[in-house]
Amino acid sequence: MTFDSILALTDFTTQSEHALDRAALLAGQHNMPLRLIHFAEEPHRFFSDPIARLSQRARQLTRRHGIRAVALERNPVTLDDVMQECRNASLLVMGPLWQRNWKTFYRGTTLDQFVHDSPCPVLVVKQAAGRTYEQVLVAVDLTPRSRDLIAYARRFASPSALQLFHAIDTIEESKLRSADVSFEAIRANRLDSRQHAKDRLMQLTRALGMAGSAMAFDVGNGDPAYQTAVQQQATRAELVVVGKRRASAFARFLTGSVAQRLAKWAESDVLVVPFDGLAEPVPVMASQG
Repeated sequence: MTFDSILALTDFTTQSEHALDRAALLAGQHNMPLRLIHFAEEPHRFFSDPIARLSQRARQLTRRHGIRAVALERNPVTLDDVMQECRNASLLVMGPLWQRNWKTFYRGTTLDQFVHDSPCPVLVVKQAAGRTYEQVLVAVDLTPRSRDLIAYARRFASPSALQLFHAIDTIEESKLRSADVSFEAIRANRLDSRQHAKDRLMQLTRALGMAGSAMAFDVGNGDPAYQTAVQQQATRAELVVVGKRRASAFARFLTGSVAQRLAKWAESDVLVVPFDGLAEPVPVMASQG
């Protein structure tokens, strides 16, 4: 499997055009070629020749950003076609595609399927791309893979400010309540959990040589996807980075993964990184200089 380019989807809507602009910024930032592909959830009657329009956009981005952008001349394109292209890309950039096909209802929206099934990281673009990312929030689960995820986020965005955030799931607290444990004991357990999480986050920053730098961390209580989305709004982070692990089809149908829900709920752009890829040397773009 080779990793040598950025793949960007567009259906020529405003949101997908934001995705193209962001992809071009990243291609210029990391000196990587950009491939554009036309992918529409439903046909647009007002585009008689989408490939010609796509080629025009590739030329515009090449001139504007000084990059090598090419259009993939394939139409129509299915979701499976895009997945195949992702195998030769180090990043998939797309807008939030919300449509749900009744034939594959159990698989979720188009966005759900890309986030869940893409073999490469997926950047979901929701905001206009005017500059490189400055404020980045990384959602961590405090497992050993958190260190690789943070390192990936730093190389990807090179932000001026980075914040780590961990949400403590309240399932254990609910079990204590159902067992009629006293309020004082539950409160003490909550405080212990928060302190433990903060200690682990401090250890992470030290292990990465980031203690004392433009780095902050915080801890929340509750559903990790929801709490991270709330934290993103509070900090006004421009990008949220979250890891993705394998999930069964049944679990995916019932609730979706944390990454899938966060990609929907966050107001900022969201970068979803497969943990499987972090187990190997990260082939992500290296910053210039």
